[in-house]
Amino acid sequence: MNSEEPDRTLLRDPTWLPSAHARRAFLPEDPQEHARRLIGTVTSLWPSGSSLEVPLGTTAALALLPLADAESPELAHDIAMLEPAGLVAVLRQMWAHLWLTQPYLVERAHLLWRWLADPSQQTADTVTELTRHLFKGGVLELGADPERYLATDLLGRLLQQLSNRGEKSGRGAFHTPDVVTDHMVEYFADDLPPGTVIGEAAAGSGAMWRAQARLLHDTGRDPAQYRWVAAEIDPLTVAVLGANSLLWRLGSDVVIACADALAGDSGMAQAQLEHAGATARRDAFVADPHPSDIA
Repeated sequence: MNSEEPDRTLLRDPTWLPSAHARRAFLPEDPQEHARRLIGTVTSLWPSGSSLEVPLGTTAALALLPLADAESPELAHDIAMLEPAGLVAVLRQMWAHLWLTQPYLVERAHLLWRWLADPSQQTADTVTELTRHLFKGGVLELGADPERYLATDLLGRLLQQLSNRGEKSGRGAFHTPDVVTDHMVEYFADDLPPGTVIGEAAAGSGAMWRAQARLLHDTGRDPAQYRWVAAEIDPLTVAVLGANSLLWRLGSDVVIACADALAGDSGMAQAQLEHAGATARRDAFVADPHPSDIA
């Protein structure tokens, strides 16, 4: 067997999973290499030609688990022991929990989680296998550590890799190398007091946002104290940008338009209405809780 190929037989018994301490000890020192290995795991396991939303949404949900519950890396073994139906329920609960604090971004990312409402048994089984491999690869540790989740665009690069397997989709996103975006934002490092608007007219999955958030973090500033405004034409890429905004801890002052800003339609008015609507739905739910979907 190729050493880079996931060992499927190993995962029939989830007691294989190392402790959180052991997983951290054996993570690649380079966060970008860490992300590359996780992406390789997904692309190796997920059937080519299948829906992109499921592997993207699974990876996003697992990377976001530490945001929903800081203890999730320590609980990985318990989650790995779940049967597919139980795991699907946990992933649904994770998104619902995040919706209570970040309703707009969760709704913006809806393409990544709507499949959880009624997945087929085959999908649930494959997601369970993928989850166990990603746990072993340290996806929870990446999602818990700003030095890792801000180092590279895990979800955007995964979208690119999955899309490249089906070029007929027409989703030809080009990702600027991380070293380039990191260097570009350094020119504006001292010009960003809290409350500054950081905008992107053709945001993609957020390469420039990630670089800016990393710079803010590295210079002792909180990305959540800034205003983030972007437009992106592709709905699935918009969903990834919404999930990335959660992963990168950009806060609540984020507005993402699904529009072609370069063609003159900023889409900001509609995006602002969607932001207000999501917040109103959350507030109404908190005031009068009742069983319902989060969107």
